[in-house]
Amino acid sequence: MRKGISLIELIFTIVIIAVVFTVIPKIVLALNKSDEFSIKQDALFNGITMMQMITHLAWDENGTQSNDILNTTGSPQFACDAITHYRVGGFRGSRNCENNVSVSAILGPDAEGSQSFYNDIDDFFDGVDTNTSIYRLHVNARYIADTFTYNGQNATIILNSTAMPLGQSTNIKYIDINITYQGKKTALQGTAISQFAFASANIGKFYIYKRAW
Repeated sequence: MRKGISLIELIFTIVIIAVVFTVIPKIVLALNKSDEFSIKQDALFNGITMMQMITHLAWDENGTQSNDILNTTGSPQFACDAITHYRVGGFRGSRNCENNVSVSAILGPDAEGSQSFYNDIDDFFDGVDTNTSIYRLHVNARYIADTFTYNGQNATIILNSTAMPLGQSTNIKYIDINITYQGKKTALQGTAISQFAFASANIGKFYIYKRAW
């Protein structure tokens, strides 16, 4: 009966163990990187989809009821003329403000019927979160300063992402989406994965005139 192993068998055993302990950490590292990439890819796709959806919403709740540019408390240069009912540079057939409709006082999701719908940009003013076990997707919309200069031929608009005081409306809304990590890795908690931003202007609702044949 054999009671031991040969030197060659011992060497082969050591080699096999060495190979195993060399390869396994690399496999684990590759899996972790692949998992991290998948998380970022999923977060990016969700962020892009959310931003695309928001950019197609109405600028304001009252904008869903009127085709006109809405009245705000922003730059007077953007205001509608009380006599002509057109903004500077406006002309008949362009987007105007003949109906004299002001922006909605509702900020945040509108309760419509038995369910809240996100049908305009205002609905994101309080911030909307989408949480997963890995990341947090936070959407927020706010009014920003609509600094505007016009010399009769050229108009210049300076965008500033600083939010306006509560209750003050302007002609520019700034929508941003922040995606942060909230998985199991403590050191990465709250770190940014990605960010998207979009500025939307008060230009009235898009519509097409129709004629019967």
